[in-house]
Amino acid sequence: MNNFLKWVLVILGCLGVLLALFVWVYAPLRARNLAASDDKFRADTQSPHDAIDAQFNQQDRVVNGLQWHYVDEGNPDGQVILFLHGLPEGWYSWSKVLPLVDQNYRLIAIDMKGYGRSDKQDTDYNWHTVASQTLDLMTSLGIDKFYLVSHDWGTIIGSVLVSDHPGHILGYVRMEADLIQRKNTGMISAYIQKPQWLLFQSKFIGSYLMGDPGWFIDMVYTKRMVTPFNQTDRDYLVYEFSRPGVSDMVPNYFLQKNWDLDTAIGKICSNNFPFRVLQLQADSDPAQPPSIFADNATKCLNVQLEWVTNASHFDNFDQPQQVADAINRFLLSSTR
Repeated sequence: MNNFLKWVLVILGCLGVLLALFVWVYAPLRARNLAASDDKFRADTQSPHDAIDAQFNQQDRVVNGLQWHYVDEGNPDGQVILFLHGLPEGWYSWSKVLPLVDQNYRLIAIDMKGYGRSDKQDTDYNWHTVASQTLDLMTSLGIDKFYLVSHDWGTIIGSVLVSDHPGHILGYVRMEADLIQRKNTGMISAYIQKPQWLLFQSKFIGSYLMGDPGWFIDMVYTKRMVTPFNQTDRDYLVYEFSRPGVSDMVPNYFLQKNWDLDTAIGKICSNNFPFRVLQLQADSDPAQPPSIFADNATKCLNVQLEWVTNASHFDNFDQPQQVADAINRFLLSSTR
């Protein structure tokens, strides 16, 4: 028995040494190598990246000390639609959709806090805080009321913004996120479908995996699109996600201390708001399969559900025309 304990201690000691070497030697060396590789990638793809930027009205603004980057399209005097992207995305997630949305509206697509060219200094990623800061950006632009369209993690923050500040919302199109809250044992199945929700609660793991933006984006997008992942889109997304600080900040969205699923999901399902809510969902999204919306009609009585066909999680790339058509119908019906 004593020999067994000795061997156990020896094995644990060896594992501890290996872990220490990984954390304090390999991980920092990898980070330096990736940073150099990212710099070279951005230099090599600078020209096509800038050519895409030139097609859209790029804007930057500082609000309460936070840097924001956004694209401002459509009619500058029209009613406003705010577009919030998910992970691992940026304003560019809407680049295929924006030209197809009614141009009588003012269309604002932002880099969410921590992404792209937006703020990477503030470390408070409580969902309510980020939602409030996003609203502050709109207020600084002189926008009091607006429509909201959100995708993936943008839907988490967007749903909190809607729940916390309904007086500023004209209507909400909510994409690619659970609508019926899964509690207790239901969260086990949710973690199986979305392991990143559990895995990235370790900021070290999240930052480590996101620290290789090319690998991370290739892994996420190719498995969750029905149509081929366009090289131009891939390179633009990698360029933006490889900016210094992104992989350090984005995992903060996943930290348990920042969560409030009751607000992000439960209150939307209840929908006691004085405006319409549309759940726009891809029909082939493995993270949100149709089965989890089976009870929508009885549990979320005032939330309309519409399907984007032949599309997976990144339906804004898979089927931008369908997404834009759904948004346009929603706008038309909301103004009648």
